[in-house]
Amino acid sequence: MTPNSKAAITIDMGGTTLKIGIVHQGKIVTVHKQPASSHASLESILNELVPVINDLIRQTSIVPYGIGIAFPGIVDSPNKRILSDYVKYPNAKDIDLTDWAVTHWNIPLAIENDARAALVGEWQYGAGKSSNDLVLVTLGTGFGSAVIMDGRLVRGRNYLAGNLGGHMTINLDGRVCNCGNIGCLETESSGWALKDLVESSPVFPSSTLARQEEINFQTLFQQAKIGDSLANKLVHHSLKAWALGIINLIHAYDPEKVIVGGGIMHNSEIIIPYVKHMEQKHSWSKNNNVSIVAAEQIEFAALLGMDYLLTSYTH
Repeated sequence: MTPNSKAAITIDMGGTTLKIGIVHQGKIVTVHKQPASSHASLESILNELVPVINDLIRQTSIVPYGIGIAFPGIVDSPNKRILSDYVKYPNAKDIDLTDWAVTHWNIPLAIENDARAALVGEWQYGAGKSSNDLVLVTLGTGFGSAVIMDGRLVRGRNYLAGNLGGHMTINLDGRVCNCGNIGCLETESSGWALKDLVESSPVFPSSTLARQEEINFQTLFQQAKIGDSLANKLVHHSLKAWALGIINLIHAYDPEKVIVGGGIMHNSEIIIPYVKHMEQKHSWSKNNNVSIVAAEQIEFAALLGMDYLLTSYTH
């Protein structure tokens, strides 16, 4: 890349880490990472990002042609509006994002749900390159999902379609989710629910998990590997919940391939075989196998996806 080359600014507003990338012709030039601070207002976060983005532009000597945001919520992408008023980034739906991009850089803006952006990144540059019928799930803080059918993102009338895999009910007698639904997949297996699931067990005080500084999926899988019975039980519980959620999505969208990504995929050697076994045993597609694979663009799929979407929106 030469000085003054045109490139995209892309932002992945994740649950724990916020990433800003400079992307040139489908390749990451540089990435800045910082804590997501998703409890703060989006307006304050965007104001903080302006000098960071300006520094990245100076460092790389690029000419930005657009800015793309992958947002963890329900997004009306054609009208560039955030629709959800959920757990992350309160009051985000009140922000005029187009005005923010024009005011600071005089460039167009694209916005999409973060799971959809990640799916596009995998479709164009990762594990989904050979298919136009895909489901992506992301495991970690929650259970994100997105769908491409016949080479087109599935969005739906209210922009909900394909995005709420983590909020399908899988336990009729389960807890009320932070979304208000009952027994969601995320109440059974997600980063935000894990601490309560662990500490509510009567055997927690005698578990090695009680001696961990932080309870997350990394420590859960680690303690399971050394033989802690509670950790083993909850790993199996999580794997089963994820697998059933994926089977539900297979039944709903009939994809050729399911791509599994997210922050805990360093345990892919455990997760992928378990999901494949459950799919073969319980899904209606067992005689016409769905390919279940690990994501390839684990860190930067959403940044790459927003570059591709931004190009399609602005050309």
